Amino acid sequence: GGQEAEYTARVARMVVATIDISPFANPAAHDDAARARAAADWDRAMSDVGFAVVAGHGVAPEVVGALRSAAHEFFERSAEAKAAYCHGPYGNPLGGYTGIGTEAVSRTRDTHGGDGGRSAGASAAAPPDLVESFIFKPASPAAAPTCLDKPASAYHSELLRVLGCLHQLTAAALSLPADYFERFYSPHAEVSLRLAYYPALSASEQASSAVRYGEHTDYTGFTLLSQDESDLGEEGAGGLQVKLRSGHWHALQPVRGCFVVNIGDLYEVWTNGRWRSTVHRVMKPPAGSASAAAPRLSIPFFTGPHNEAVIEALPTCVDEEHPPLYEPVLAREHLRRKLSASNV
Repeated sequence: GGQEAEYTARVARMVVATIDISPFANPAAHDDAARARAAADWDRAMSDVGFAVVAGHGVAPEVVGALRSAAHEFFERSAEAKAAYCHGPYGNPLGGYTGIGTEAVSRTRDTHGGDGGRSAGASAAAPPDLVESFIFKPASPAAAPTCLDKPASAYHSELLRVLGCLHQLTAAALSLPADYFERFYSPHAEVSLRLAYYPALSASEQASSAVRYGEHTDYTGFTLLSQDESDLGEEGAGGLQVKLRSGHWHALQPVRGCFVVNIGDLYEVWTNGRWRSTVHRVMKPPAGSASAAAPRLSIPFFTGPHNEAVIEALPTCVDEEHPPLYEPVLAREHLRRKLSASNV
């Protein structure tokens, strides 16, 4: 009943910490002690789960709301209208639209992630994911739909600002100079704003083995997610789920006005295994439920270092007891291997 749901929600909040990053987003209003506390919390969250709920980021709710309503407007268009914005497979440099049936993300599972890639879902024959996408790239020569252009540009620039705060927070958490990560992300980071639209499920899709988005770890740096508020955060309700070190799946409840942030595989290399990229998935709601009959819109902002960055263990994450676990890897090469595995 109600008490049980409340308990589940409380445990969920304990598993995935909520971290207020305002000491970094609005530094003049906070002292170094507040920044040190946030950094210690961040280190713990990234070491334990690899996910955190981020508050205090300073992005106005109107900026998020405008993009969400524009995205719904675009995805409700006819298949023909949307196809005009298709410029190639998912991951192509122009961005744009990709339809359902073009991607099977769980085929990208390798040895990264808290389970070392040993999971049963990591199947080379996984069915394609039940998701349509639009990738917005502000500098793309291919024009975005008019309805998306302004709201997506505003959101994109705000999230780049938040990303800068997260890099300072991360540097503090790992005892590095505040500007340490700038060299990997400038002159321009490899970022990708993805509008992920999960259409209402047909009766046959509700009954099939396909999931909305298969289990995977993210490929590169931080992912900043605007979660769909209809993800109810209960095990059977569908929506975003995180795999804990215990092997249990844990549903993440949306927190209004917050982003869910998680790390990708390159942070596992950078921190020499101290931080783990966490396996996660998007499940279908139960067949016949109201949630199954409704579309879901999730907005991940994927971020990573520029293509030529060499990623190797950070100086503060290596010592005699912790020799480097991974070979240095070129960011571009790592991403290419992942994308070639996921396209159907």
